[in-house]
Amino acid sequence: MTPTAAEIGIRQLYHYEPFESKYLEDALTRNRVHFSNPENFNDPWDSYPWFDPVGVKDPTCRARWVQFFEPLFQTLPADLRDAALQAGWPQNSEFLIKAIEKTTASTRKIIAERWRIYCLTPHPDSPLMWSHYADKHNGICLEFDARDEVIGRAFQVVYSDAVPVLDGHSLTESEEIADKILLSKSSEWSCENEYRILAFPDGGVTPGGGPPVFFWVPIIAIVGSGKVRKGGHL
Repeated sequence: MTPTAAEIGIRQLYHYEPFESKYLEDALTRNRVHFSNPENFNDPWDSYPWFDPVGVKDPTCRARWVQFFEPLFQTLPADLRDAALQAGWPQNSEFLIKAIEKTTASTRKIIAERWRIYCLTPHPDSPLMWSHYADKHNGICLEFDARDEVIGRAFQVVYSDAVPVLDGHSLTESEEIADKILLSKSSEWSCENEYRILAFPDGGVTPGGGPPVFFWVPIIAIVGSGKVRKGGHL
């Protein structure tokens, strides 16, 4: 996995958001924040890697793909498992290529169902982020103590000039898979210097994912952009 905020030595992290009174009240009274569905992220590469079937006819690469698909194969309905077995899927390169192509198409839906993410940055004074994520400077920015165990485990996002690709050569590195699926963005967004907390299905925190919407975190302060809100100040 990529380095965490604690490993890098970051002391504070920040989260920009629109001014939503129900979420802010919940955050202030219960120290809970709203984790996002990655399906709604604005980078089309985000949480959407490309699974490349290149080399699938090579016995070593094919064996890695078979190992990758084996747990998924066991969850298929009986009729689909029987059809795959009849097709000789572990040795059938054409069958595996189609399965790999379908994996790319279905990945975003799977990630949206299983993961929730909280996005943070070390920078509370970015005009671009105030504009993109805080309702054009009308929102707020929450400050967190990165020395806290939960916040400190936020992973650093990796920025790249190319869409993340997973192939038969990279399938043996589970951490590389996680990085490319959940912690990669286009270099166009590198100015954000983003860190992410990933949510477990059972309510735990990193390195995993799941459906919970709210998590307990220690909020230090609320930062305002200095812009006057309609009807008053922040």
